[in-house]
Amino acid sequence: MNRALFFRCGAMFLVIVLLLIPLARINGLVRERQAARDMVVQDIARSAAGPQVLTGPLLVVPYTRTVHETQLDSARVPVTVAREESGELRLLPALVELDGKLATDERRRGIYRARVFDATARLTGRFDVPARFGIAAADVASYRFGQPRLVIGISDIRGIGNALSLSANGQRIAFVPGTGLRMLGAGVQAPLALDSSQSQQPLQFQVDLSLLGSSHFQFTPVGRETHVMLSSDWPHPSFVGQFLPREREINGAGFTADWRTSFFATNLEEALIRCPAQAEPTVADCADFSSRHFGVSFVDPVDQYLKSDRAVKYG
Repeated sequence: MNRALFFRCGAMFLVIVLLLIPLARINGLVRERQAARDMVVQDIARSAAGPQVLTGPLLVVPYTRTVHETQLDSARVPVTVAREESGELRLLPALVELDGKLATDERRRGIYRARVFDATARLTGRFDVPARFGIAAADVASYRFGQPRLVIGISDIRGIGNALSLSANGQRIAFVPGTGLRMLGAGVQAPLALDSSQSQQPLQFQVDLSLLGSSHFQFTPVGRETHVMLSSDWPHPSFVGQFLPREREINGAGFTADWRTSFFATNLEEALIRCPAQAEPTVADCADFSSRHFGVSFVDPVDQYLKSDRAVKYG
């Protein structure tokens, strides 16, 4: 009796081992095909444009400040020495509105495919530029201000599809590549005709943007009030980031989503103060600012490799 039971258990164990061998080979093939698919998606992103994160705009004002210090000379007598230090003031907008339409397309390479999007967006808003760029009246005499500029961070500038220009208080200004801020990375900038006025200056801005990208589109809510409206023909969105849309509608024809954030919810001004302008966005002091975005990811609802992987695991 015991011997028969032993042989039965041994036979069952042998059958299980024999079944695991083809499952392991199938699982290896699935993972190989999945890795090849991921490489194709990355290759298409390299040849077109990758995921897009839009940050800004920010108003940047370079300055040179004269600082007077008391030092001891060689005879140990106190003397006043003047030195200069340079820096940049970074101001956030009072209001930012983004209205974007994202048309999706599919790129194929062999049996693999990747999803890309073409975003047509209008970025509008207002800066309430403080008197003397926020410097106290008692200290402003020691400052010399340079050319202010408006900067927008765009994670992959290869996706820019139009000649970007800025409308600032009705004046049309062409953008040039680069932000001049390592914390923002890639992007564009435009010079502004602002001075260190003794009173507050309103600055209305508008930017029309055509942007190609893949996988996801996200936005950093830099305004004291930020309103983002996105619509697309893709019916399977995944809303990602630190803020979910207040309103959304999803149907077979696509989706619409509406985000609203305030200065109190994002606390980006404090995060910006902690982040040095020329620091990398990945350093600890800047990670808080660079990670506070939201948006949409274009998810494929039928991932054949994920389904196959699950089938093999439960096999």
